Amino acid sequence: MKAYVVFLIGLVLFVIASVGAQAAAPDAKRVALVIGNSKYVHAVALANPANDAHLIASTLRNAGFQVIEGTDQDNAGMRGLISRFTEQSYDADLAVIFYAGHGMQVDGKNFLIPVDAELTSPAYLKTRTIQIDDFMAALPPEPAVGIIILDACRDNPLARTLAAAMPKSRSTSLGSGLAPIQAKSDGVGTGGILIAYATDPGAIAFDGNGVDSPYSTALARHLTEPGIEIQSALTRVRGEVTETTQGRQRPWHNASLGREVFLGKSVAEAAPAAKPVADASNAATTPAPAPVVAAEPPAWEVEQRLWDEASKRNSVPFYEAYLEQFPGGRFATVARLNIDQLKEPKAENRQVAALDTDEANAKSGSAVRTSVGVSDDVKQTPGTELTESAIGLDRDGRIDLQLRIEALGNELGHIDGNIGPKTRQAIGIWQAKNGLPQTTYLTREQLSFLVIQTDPMMESVRARHAADQARAAQPKKQVAQKARPQKPVAQKKNRKQEQVVQKRRNRETVVRRDDPPPPQDNDFLTKALIFGTGVAVGGVLNND
Repeated sequence: MKAYVVFLIGLVLFVIASVGAQAAAPDAKRVALVIGNSKYVHAVALANPANDAHLIASTLRNAGFQVIEGTDQDNAGMRGLISRFTEQSYDADLAVIFYAGHGMQVDGKNFLIPVDAELTSPAYLKTRTIQIDDFMAALPPEPAVGIIILDACRDNPLARTLAAAMPKSRSTSLGSGLAPIQAKSDGVGTGGILIAYATDPGAIAFDGNGVDSPYSTALARHLTEPGIEIQSALTRVRGEVTETTQGRQRPWHNASLGREVFLGKSVAEAAPAAKPVADASNAATTPAPAPVVAAEPPAWEVEQRLWDEASKRNSVPFYEAYLEQFPGGRFATVARLNIDQLKEPKAENRQVAALDTDEANAKSGSAVRTSVGVSDDVKQTPGTELTESAIGLDRDGRIDLQLRIEALGNELGHIDGNIGPKTRQAIGIWQAKNGLPQTTYLTREQLSFLVIQTDPMMESVRARHAADQARAAQPKKQVAQKARPQKPVAQKKNRKQEQVVQKRRNRETVVRRDDPPPPQDNDFLTKALIFGTGVAVGGVLNND
């Protein structure tokens, strides 16, 4: 094992030497656009974007970029800066755009928000925001390299204002964070495009407690490091931000590059030049200088290279090689977490293994499995309406989903199998806590992870739900039972009324006994019969 580790370390050192031998093109034109929006008129001001813009602008200037910088830009100001950048970068070899501030996604498209935007109407989305497509169009064509870096995935109150103004049929099209962008190159392939986000698509980034955000701080430290290719630099940024935020924020990037790109100087350029001979008269007596031997790279650079190689390979032996050399290194915690994740059983066997491991907790129904690992593929695949509908949940399945979400501490109200706003919000919260794209829609793999995570407690949760349903049905019976005793009361009232009426009738009867009796209907019938009989007898006699 040690021999293998030595081999890996030697391989990394060889790569360092190879990269150090490369020299950057001396006359390459480099242009950058840097915007940071903090002072929003119709939303709470953000603490760090303006500071982040100053930090990144200074970093890029020191690396030889011509920087167009703007802070707290309104709609017209942002469009003006984009126009200037488009003209200045048209013939550039390398163009970089950095934006920090509010952004949002609607219908899978990304929009950046000027400080004067008021999104109280769906129409304002088109007229008062800047589409990321405008940034893409401002980049120079091939063979140049275009880079867009966005720290715009913060919690956005303007998005909630827009959602309230939208029709209900469209409000669900507004997602959290930013939608992923596929970096595509239309040229011959020698240039290309790179897109970088402060966190995974659909997730929320942190503004930070310091002067600058965690993402911008890491960018300033690694983006222009001597001899570091940009994708390796962004890997370092991802590791540092993940470490700083304890896994709650994981930067993301997507690239289609035809060559290696260095934003900083090469190692050869950064090395100090050899001192010239001080006195020519002593040249004869001064021994010839020994051949220049490349200085051994500092320990931090070796550590970083070894970590970059391990991250790229994403395999247990490489992470163990890193820990063997740097057991207390900056990325040791992340390395151990990745090892645990890679050693985790595969998805199809994970549930059985987890049940065996947590059998005691499963019987008690009081624990949530927090040790179940999630693969990078699951973390990088955002859920959509299509991915969720493909799962094919029926009403019972949706009720089970609501019970599992509520079991994690979310209050959903009525569990009825209808996935409404409260359930969507709770799904988004669960996704964010587990490092998943916060889209509020599930993929099949995310649902499987949720099932495995909550299975130990579902027996008691379902029993409690059944008891709640039984109690909900009880009040109806109690109301019916209370209604029955009221009938005798009504009967008593009716009897009293009948008694009063009867007394009145009796009084009237007593009074009428002194008067002559009125003619009766029976006397009328008797007279009619007698009259009819007489008529009949008279007729017979006349016939005789």
